[in-house]
Amino acid sequence: MSRLRLTCLYGGVFMVAGTVLLAVVHLLAVQAVNRGSDPVFEVQAGTPVVLAPAAVPAPRQQPGNPLMSSALLGLAALGPLSVIAGYVTAGYALSSVRRITCTAQQAIRQPG
Repeated sequence: MSRLRLTCLYGGVFMVAGTVLLAVVHLLAVQAVNRGSDPVFEVQAGTPVVLAPAAVPAPRQQPGNPLMSSALLGLAALGPLSVIAGYVTAGYALSSVRRITCTAQQAIRQPG
């Protein structure tokens, strides 16, 4: 029962961390696609250099939004992987508890 609880706890932690990482990468990719190869700042020759934001083009709309579908596919794969990672981590965390319990039981059984 305790391994199941720890698996849920660790799996949830892995799932949240993976989701945050995937969301950050997705937002950066969307920003890069929308901005394209336009410069962030414009510098004109023969005039004093003034740093000003470049004109931002209208976002490019693509049918089906492949970035969103790939992000959803990544989330679908992240679920089972989080459960597996949580199960392995829970086993590792409980291995020392099992070893201590086994040693204590052996010490109690031995006549002394």
